[in-house]
Amino acid sequence: MLTLQEIIDEADAMVPNEFDPAMKVSWLNHINQDFFNVVKIPSVATFTTSAADTYTLPNDVRMKNIDKIIVGSMQYRSFPEDDVQPLQNYWTFNDTTHVLTLSPAPYKPNVSGVVRYHMIASTTFLSSNMSVTPDAPEEYHWTFIPALCEQICLAMDDPKAANFNQQYTSAWNVAALNYQAGGTP
Repeated sequence: MLTLQEIIDEADAMVPNEFDPAMKVSWLNHINQDFFNVVKIPSVATFTTSAADTYTLPNDVRMKNIDKIIVGSMQYRSFPEDDVQPLQNYWTFNDTTHVLTLSPAPYKPNVSGVVRYHMIASTTFLSSNMSVTPDAPEEYHWTFIPALCEQICLAMDDPKAANFNQQYTSAWNVAALNYQAGGTP
């Protein structure tokens, strides 16, 4: 498990530079977000139906990352993305309030609902706490080193940026394929 400080120290050893730690932490925030844009790690949120048609989901759920919603044996379609026909079950989601709305509302209370979604980065790194770790699975923390090296090289107009980009994007693409196939790396 690598901390932000360890990632920065390794990147500084690989690409000597004069950028302050706050700038590197800013870059690491973007790298942390980018990891989850490439690597779609499945996760699940559950709820139990009631007489209502709305359900509050965890803060790490985003509409664009919801893959499937099933209540009991009924699958709900995405109203914003699917071609929903009259009388079909559909869902909408508000990213600000984290409220899932099902239409029509489930007919029975106490039925299990499952939301399958892809994880997102949920940590905002601060230069005042360099002991935190990336949100990515531990086996991919090392990829944050060449990703940070790339950012440093880009800021210095150093052509080695492309080499660092290839290192971490190759690993992220393999991870994406592994998670897409349903396996774990």
